[in-house]
Amino acid sequence: MLRGLCLVLLATACIAGGAHAQVYEVPRPYAIPLPPGANAPPQWELGLRYWWSEGSTRFDINSSKKAPLLGNPTSTLTYDGINANALEFVWSARNETRTFAKGFVGGGWLDGGSLDDEDFFVGQIKFSDTFSRLDGDDLIYGTIDVGQDFTLVERARANLVVSPFVGINYWEETVDGYGARCNPDDVGGAFCGPAGSIAVPFSTRVITNEASWASIRLGAEIKAKLWNRLTLRGDLAIVPGAYLWNEDSHYLRTDLGRVPNIEDHGTGWGYQLEGEVRLDVTDCWALGAGVRYWYAETNGKSDFVNLGVTTKLQDFESERFGVFGNATYRFSTF
Repeated sequence: MLRGLCLVLLATACIAGGAHAQVYEVPRPYAIPLPPGANAPPQWELGLRYWWSEGSTRFDINSSKKAPLLGNPTSTLTYDGINANALEFVWSARNETRTFAKGFVGGGWLDGGSLDDEDFFVGQIKFSDTFSRLDGDDLIYGTIDVGQDFTLVERARANLVVSPFVGINYWEETVDGYGARCNPDDVGGAFCGPAGSIAVPFSTRVITNEASWASIRLGAEIKAKLWNRLTLRGDLAIVPGAYLWNEDSHYLRTDLGRVPNIEDHGTGWGYQLEGEVRLDVTDCWALGAGVRYWYAETNGKSDFVNLGVTTKLQDFESERFGVFGNATYRFSTF
């Protein structure tokens, strides 16, 4: 009997021990850290920008090979002080590999400015110099770039990103000139009239100039985040190829035929610069302000389309400089 009691106690102890062995302690849940770069920055950015600027266009026409009594240059036209007010739509998109596309398209109106039209005989004797008032017409432009982001410095509150890109730009300006006032020349006003006299009333449209540039851009965008919400951005682009087509309509020159009666063409170069200070108001909304400068130049040819005459186009230059402000909204797509 004692032996049976011992066996019962031993069996009970084994069962209790087996039951105790099957109890496991479940570890408490904890946050698993994400790999570096898993929290991608906003992938899309859309916004509106206002750009105020002042521009000019200047070019020479050399007809001396067609008429030996004419100078080189024969005519110099300077469109200056052309103010512009423009509104543009801006956007950018980045994928998970940090390849991006960005751009803007805008347009507005031109206001004010002057045209100085000078003509020369051989030896650069100025036989005509007139002043015309400019009345704005329109400004149209747009840019598309594609590139890749490279982070050079990455810290908790500051970083530096360089983003080389390649892109295209279109830039068109149309201005109208009114009236003609005679300026001093080298022949005592024999062709235009006394200096200060009005040869054509300022209510009469005398010329329209439409200059269009189509360009290739090679450059880089640089972003420096100084603290949690403030970013400095620079956009620097060389324009190795800029194609120009320019149309002049001289309304009072019936000898030149129907308008446009002069067409200019050429391929040149230029550069485009932009700088911005940007403040992140929220995680999605940002406000920015900055400056922008565009420059392009070329040589080429001038066609008097109704006369079948082609002359040399020299030193055609266009530039525009101004300040802008914008508001943008950023969001992620994945």
